[in-house]
This record gives sequence, C-alpha cells and structure tokens, in this order.
Amino acid sequence: MNDLRLSGKRARILADHLLSVPRTIYQRRSLEAALGMFLDLGRKTALHRASTVSASALSRFLNVYTWDTRTCWDSLQHTQWESLLLAARRKRRPRLHLCVDLTSIPKTGQKLPAVRVYNGVHGIHLVVLYAVYGALKFPVGYRVYRGRGTPTPVRLALDLLATVPQPIRRRFDVCVLADSGFESATFLQGVRDEGFEFVVGVRSTRRTDHPGRVTVSDCEHGSWLSLHSWPWEVVTLARCDRGDRVFFSVSSELLSGDGVARKGKRRWAIESFFKESKHQFGLNQFALHTAQGLDRWVLLVCAAFTLTVLCAGGGKTLEEDARLAAQIALPALVVVRLMIEVQRHEEFLRQHGYSVHLSRCKI
Repeated sequence: MNDLRLSGKRARILADHLLSVPRTIYQRRSLEAALGMFLDLGRKTALHRASTVSASALSRFLNVYTWDTRTCWDSLQHTQWESLLLAARRKRRPRLHLCVDLTSIPKTGQKLPAVRVYNGVHGIHLVVLYAVYGALKFPVGYRVYRGRGTPTPVRLALDLLATVPQPIRRRFDVCVLADSGFESATFLQGVRDEGFEFVVGVRSTRRTDHPGRVTVSDCEHGSWLSLHSWPWEVVTLARCDRGDRVFFSVSSELLSGDGVARKGKRRWAIESFFKESKHQFGLNQFALHTAQGLDRWVLLVCAAFTLTVLCAGGGKTLEEDARLAAQIALPALVVVRLMIEVQRHEEFLRQHGYSVHLSRCKI
C-alpha cells in the first residue's frame, strides 16, 4: 500500500509539473482538459470530447500556442527514470530491459505531418524506446521516421539509446530487446558501444562465419556462433517454433538457447504498449496538421500512459487504473466533470422530486 501511495504521489507531482509549464491560466486549463481526455479510456479520443474547453480552443493549444513542450517532455522523462531508480532501490545490479521497435499509425490524409509509405503502410511511423522493470513500464522516448533520405529506423533507435541517462547506466544492467528489423551490424555494434547487452531477432537467412554459406537456420538451438557481417563477438542463437513458422534471435550473452528465448519474449511488452496506446489512449486518433501538433499528441499519450502505470495496482483493469489516475492527478477536473454531469441531468432529477445543490467545503 505504501508503494501505491508513493506512486500516486509521484503521479500528482508529475501532473502538477506538466500543468505549470503553460504560462497562462487559459493554456493550463487546456492542458488539464487534454490530459483528462486522454485518461478517459471509455470514450473516443477526439478534441470535441474535452469536457471543459472547446474543440477549437484545444486545437489552437496543440497546433499554434507557444508553450514549452520540451520542458514537459523533460518532466515526464525525469519522472519515468526516477521511478525506475526508486523501484530498484536495495537491489543488487538489477536488469532493465529497453525495448525498441517501430510502429505505424495508418493515415490516408495528405495534409498530416510526416506521412510516408513504409513496409506497405501509408501513415506516420514512430520508433519508440520502452523501458520495462518489474511492474513499471514506460515509453521513454520516440523519433519520427520521415522516409527515404532521412535517418533510418536503426539510426533513430541508436539515437534513442544514447539518451539513456548516466544514473540509469550505472544502476542497472541494461539489455536491449528488438525484432529482426534491427538486426543490422550497425545496430548490434551501436548497442555494444553504449555498453548494453542485447537480444535481437534475426532472419533465417542471416549468414554466419562458418565455411560455406551457413545461415542461422542451419544452426542448432543454443549454439554459439559469429555472424558473417558482425564477426567481432560470439552470440547465442535461439530457435522459437510457432506453428508452421520458426523465429530466430541472438543474444550478446552466452546463455542457453532457452534462456535467450525467454529474454526475447520480454520484447512483446512493447507490442502491448502499441496496442494500448493506439486503441485506448488515442494514438490512432491523431488528426492534427502540424509537426508540433504531432509531438504534443504523442506527449499526451505518453503522459496519460505513465500516469496510469504510476496509479496501477490491485488487479484493476487498464480503464479503472486510468480513471484512478485522473482522480489522483487531476482532481479539480474530475470535480468539474461531475458538476457538469449533474447539471446536465438537473431537469430529470427535478421531475423525480430531487433538488441538488453544490457547494465547496473547506477541508
């Protein structure tokens, strides 16, 4: 219970820091309404759903107004990293998993920012860094892939890994998890240059340094091998059979094949985040026409998700955790919503002999 209270306190502090960034009361009210909208998982995330400001006001707030988005990102990431450090206190060299992957938001509009075709998907493509330690899991950074002629997803992923702060590097034994889209020698070497271990998926046709054209599909589960294009370190191979398909992954640590497979499965945590962020926290509903609007939309998705994780506990559903996060982090907004709901049904209550009077009590 103490941990839950501490997490709730951190959620309230984070919300206060975020709401203190806009310089005017009008903008702070818009940010509060936006956060409340993203925490309302039971309703579609759309600007007209914000209960205390108009859709046009929220659109101007996200697209036009010059409040300091970078400071909000800094406050969010500081809270995320500090929460991980606090969770690992009194642990001896704990293991932190950093999942990296690319997700696409399908979009058909031509006026939306950063829309490209990649892997057959017409939309916006985000490379995300996701930290997992025990019950804590946070999206700690993202980059937008803008298509041919710009930094590749591998380069963007390495840029994200370079942002991991020094206290995290000193405190944790860090392992990077990625799928076969990040199997290149550039990525593997970049991860090792950062001082991190890795478990990365590889294609079945990936060649090894054995004589002839020996690929990973020719090697046994748990075997140690050197990759043809990256021969500087020995890696451990794992084979995972899933029905009629076989998946392969390699680890920089010389573990058993089953050990590599178990670690590789932890990568699915980021897939769960992608699903929840798109279908419950509103990432898929992005429809703003500016790059600044995209950055602020992703910020609100990540902030709402982080607040929900900080308030999670007791086996509740994600929607219940998000509702609790709104009550803890945005109590004034929740009260206003309740008042609006009561006023909306005032005539119905009067017809049935009820008269409701609202007054604020001193606490």
